[in-house]
Amino acid sequence: MKAASSFAQVAVLGLLLTGLNLFSQPLPNHTWRYTLVEGSQLVDECPVCDRIPIIEPLRGTFNLTFLDGNPFIARYRMHDIAFVADGVFGRTYKVTGEGVYTLSGEVAVLHDLTLQVQIDDGNSNKLCFFTNAVPFTDRWRPMMEISVDQTNGTISQTYHLTLEAAPLREIWFSTVSGFTSANWQSPTNHAGNGDLLSASGRIVKSNDQLVGRLGFMPGTETMNIDAASVASGGEILFSLGQDAWSETMGQIYEGDLLSDRGKIVQISAVLMAAFSPQPQLPDYGLDALMVMPDGEILFSITTNVFSAQLGTNLARGDILSNRGRILKTNQDLLARFHPQVKTNTGLDAFYVWPSGEVWFSTEQGFTDQQLGPITSGDLLSDQGKIILKNLELMAAFAPLEDLANFGLDALFIVTDVTSPSPPPTILSVLPNAQTGDVSVNWKGEGKVFQIEKAIDLKSDFLPVSPIVPDLNFIDPGALWNVHASFYRLRQW
Repeated sequence: MKAASSFAQVAVLGLLLTGLNLFSQPLPNHTWRYTLVEGSQLVDECPVCDRIPIIEPLRGTFNLTFLDGNPFIARYRMHDIAFVADGVFGRTYKVTGEGVYTLSGEVAVLHDLTLQVQIDDGNSNKLCFFTNAVPFTDRWRPMMEISVDQTNGTISQTYHLTLEAAPLREIWFSTVSGFTSANWQSPTNHAGNGDLLSASGRIVKSNDQLVGRLGFMPGTETMNIDAASVASGGEILFSLGQDAWSETMGQIYEGDLLSDRGKIVQISAVLMAAFSPQPQLPDYGLDALMVMPDGEILFSITTNVFSAQLGTNLARGDILSNRGRILKTNQDLLARFHPQVKTNTGLDAFYVWPSGEVWFSTEQGFTDQQLGPITSGDLLSDQGKIILKNLELMAAFAPLEDLANFGLDALFIVTDVTSPSPPPTILSVLPNAQTGDVSVNWKGEGKVFQIEKAIDLKSDFLPVSPIVPDLNFIDPGALWNVHASFYRLRQW
């Protein structure tokens, strides 16, 4: 009886909830998830001691919720702070709490942050108050870059925090080198250059799932993925790292744009047609890719070629548009870096934020005169910053191979900044009386989705699925739950 009752509530209530859309315009209580990146640090200083200040990298997440504002000023609540600094000296610092972040200014951008946090260093747990001394910032939102100083520090211990944060929930990517994860049992613990991965430590789509509908002969070796992006409705677009023959579609070139739904979206020559390239080739290569919200396709080629339409050379490492424009040259991307030897580094992956900031990886590593060695697998910003080192991107997989760099061949960011409309719609909630599973099916114009569940409408909705580029999810054993199940769908 309990199972039958639960099933009725799951089926009916699931159909009533049509989804939660994340609006792009700030509304009261609109929340963005932020993640700390390279450059964030905690400084533990003893003003009266001879010891050197302890400086540790800081990582973690927080939520930023819009409180109120007008065209000239906006206030946000910074909450659910969960930072950790794992020290090389064996000490771990944990930072929790909340604060208020304010942005203002018509010409220059001013910001202010006040924090009230607990810092547990393993020996003591102190309530600490922070504020920033410098009100100016040249980092345009949605990025955050701010340093704050403890106002209630003592002569024996005072903290300083530097926060560099981006509004991201997950980073999806592929690697150049395959690897073996310590998290899974052999022989299923191998992943690599044909899989789409998440920095959270999971495989978003295996190589078989990406290429399975393209008509390759059974037993064909892994098809390396050279570029990938996610389009509306969760369709994954990508290119291969090599030419291949399809039994259903014929010759596929490296520069052709493919879909995980089993089709060639655009051949290389069509992607390049608006540039009137000379000479005309069947394949220009496709090294990096992003599908913009309006459907524009941004990409990078592997072949240097002349554009008769623009009257200029197009080079590998440039970000081009299928509409015939150059978004950024390779020189533009590296303009704020200081390489010891200036050369075209190529481009392996990129992501363009709505603010115009570009995150990318290069085909060739280089040595920066200020930042030091940069590998081809590091995630960079055209603002002249390292966002994440390659091994940090890979850390959640705990790779067994002793490599300094696994490469970075594709890039997609799940962020609250981009919020498609209209809201997604749950189409059906289908029970399986034999297994107890419930299948939730939906449609939406978002690129990725997540199912949340609550036991009643007054309870918090919590994620029950990972963030996926799919249009369905199976909730295992939901029929046997003693509580009702209310489903809600989010899209990004």
